[in-house]
Amino acid sequence: MTFKVSLIIPIYNVASYIADCLRSVYTQTYPLLEVILVNDATTDDSMTQAAPWIKKLQERYRVKVVNHTWNRGLSASRNTGMEAATTDWIYFIDSDDEITPNCIELLAAQVEKYPDVDFVMGDIKYVGTDWHFPLTCDAYVKGNENILRDYTTYKWYPMAWNRLYRKSFLLQNNLFFKEGLLHEDELYSFQIATTSRAMATVYEKTYIYKVRSSGSITAQRKLKNFEDILSILQEKYAYILKQYQSGIYTIPRGYGMECLYGFALSLASNKLVRRVDKIRLLSAAKTLYRPLAVYSNARQGLKLTLLKGLFSLPLGFVILMLKWRLAMSKS
Repeated sequence: MTFKVSLIIPIYNVASYIADCLRSVYTQTYPLLEVILVNDATTDDSMTQAAPWIKKLQERYRVKVVNHTWNRGLSASRNTGMEAATTDWIYFIDSDDEITPNCIELLAAQVEKYPDVDFVMGDIKYVGTDWHFPLTCDAYVKGNENILRDYTTYKWYPMAWNRLYRKSFLLQNNLFFKEGLLHEDELYSFQIATTSRAMATVYEKTYIYKVRSSGSITAQRKLKNFEDILSILQEKYAYILKQYQSGIYTIPRGYGMECLYGFALSLASNKLVRRVDKIRLLSAAKTLYRPLAVYSNARQGLKLTLLKGLFSLPLGFVILMLKWRLAMSKS
């Protein structure tokens, strides 16, 4: 294997975790690496903790440290890393996670085996949670219709990290992260799915994802989370509706309604968002439901019926009904 890979690591207030992350990079079995660290104006001693490992990494690899003058967020940090990368392949790591020693070697081997791929992904080891996202797609998938169908039937995960991306593919499709957006990975992965022509998968675990939040992640979402999720849904639905209106049904007809149902249920049950904001967001979601309902199918069953009924009711009542539905599902 002769191609080089840029590892992009945004750093912001991860003093307790950055050493483990960089240690995992240092122990990589793949030698042709460029390590790009983006200091997103961290306010703790993350860079102090990183310093010894940066020195070690410089003994093996080319290392770049790029400093933001103000905190611009994860998306901007990743974009900065992409712009700084000089290699043909890119890999994103969150600085509070780790990668396995043979991570890049395994992913690069799939590129050698399937040289036309736009990206390669590996499996994930989850720490601190019982939740996991199984990879059920084929080892090699060719054709955008097949890739998009696999994504919208949840055969591969919506996280942007733990994938080896062909840089030219990202640049040709203007695939930069949308800045200022929470849940940016979900939109980015959808954009990857709608533009890529070939992908490959490694079923061995190559990434260690550490969940440290206490309690339900969904329950901790605040107004900004839901506003951004709705914004992502709107971008997804614009693409989906354009396809459906053209008679293209690569994306399963139930996908849009499944996303909308999950959004409405999560929002209604959330205790951190005010009722007036819930009504405002559900009102906006209602405008997404109407055009997509035309293209839904009978297999949506109860969820489609529930959404249809709810969106014909006063939105304050919708919240009560969704809460009841959630309570019934847990009983």
